[in-house]
Amino acid sequence: MRFRPLVPTLALALPLAACAGGGSSAADMAGPPALAYAVPPGGAVTYLQGDTVDMEIDAGGQTMEVSVAMSAVLDLAYAGGGDAVEVTASYREFDIAASNPLAGSQRGDESEIGGPIVFSIDRRGVGTLVSAPEIQGVSAQAVSPATMAASFFPRLPGRAVTVGEMWTDTVTIATDEDAGTSEGTTIYDFTVVGDTTVAGGTYLKVAFTSYDERVTETMQDGAEIRQDVAGEGSGWYLWDSSRNLVVQQYVEARLRGSMDVSMAPVPLGLDMVVVQHIVLDDGGMED
Repeated sequence: MRFRPLVPTLALALPLAACAGGGSSAADMAGPPALAYAVPPGGAVTYLQGDTVDMEIDAGGQTMEVSVAMSAVLDLAYAGGGDAVEVTASYREFDIAASNPLAGSQRGDESEIGGPIVFSIDRRGVGTLVSAPEIQGVSAQAVSPATMAASFFPRLPGRAVTVGEMWTDTVTIATDEDAGTSEGTTIYDFTVVGDTTVAGGTYLKVAFTSYDERVTETMQDGAEIRQDVAGEGSGWYLWDSSRNLVVQQYVEARLRGSMDVSMAPVPLGLDMVVVQHIVLDDGGMED
C-alpha cells in the first residue's frame, strides 16, 4: 500500500495501485498464465480511479475528523518491452476534495498537474521514475510521481502460477518531493484464488494482505509535521493473461500512529481507513 499520510490541512497522497486490461481466461492458454507485465495490444489503456480516506485525529481527548475523496481518469501509454517497459501516465481528469474542521474544504483538479508522469517497469512491476511534471496546490499533496513509479503496479512473481500458490513480496520506497519526504516498507502476502468472471470476461483473481509502515515529514502553513503510521490491509486484483495486465484492483486498509506538529505541545493520535478502487475503462466493466 502506497500513500503519503494526512496532515491537518490535507496532506494525503492516496495509493495509486495498478489496473488494466480485459480479455481471456487462464484456461484459454496452453498452460498456467505467467504473471508478468508486457506492452498491451494497442499500447494504451485508460483507468477509472476512486479513493477515499476517513481519518480521526486525537488531540488530547478532542477528536477531529478529516475526509478526503479522490477520483481520476488516467490514460497510460506503453513503449519498449521486456524488463524496460516505459509507461506515460496522463491525468485526463482529476478531482480531490478534502474536508477538515480546522482548514475547511479544499479542492484540486487536473489543472494543477503540469504534464505526464513517465516511469519504466520490469516484468515484475518494479518501477523507476523517468520524468515528473510540476504539481501545484492541493493536488501536490495527493499525486506523488516517485510513489507512482515505485508502486503503481502490484508486484508480480514474473512466472507461471497455479491456484492456491502463495508468495511474499516487499516494496520499499523513499521520496523527497516539494510536498515532503517519505520512507516506508510494505510487505505483501499473495494467494492465487482462481478464475473469476466479471462483465463477460474471465480473469485470474489474486488476493493479498499487506502490512505497511511509513514515516512522512512535511511543512504546512509554517508548521513542521512528522507522521509515523502503520497498519494492515487486504485486497485483490484481477489478471488478464491475454494482455498481461491487471484489469481491476481493490484495497482497504486501517492505519494507526502519531503525528508530531511543531506548534502542538504533545503528539496527536492518528486513525485512518483507506479504500482504493481502480478499474479499466473498457465498456462498462463492473465489480
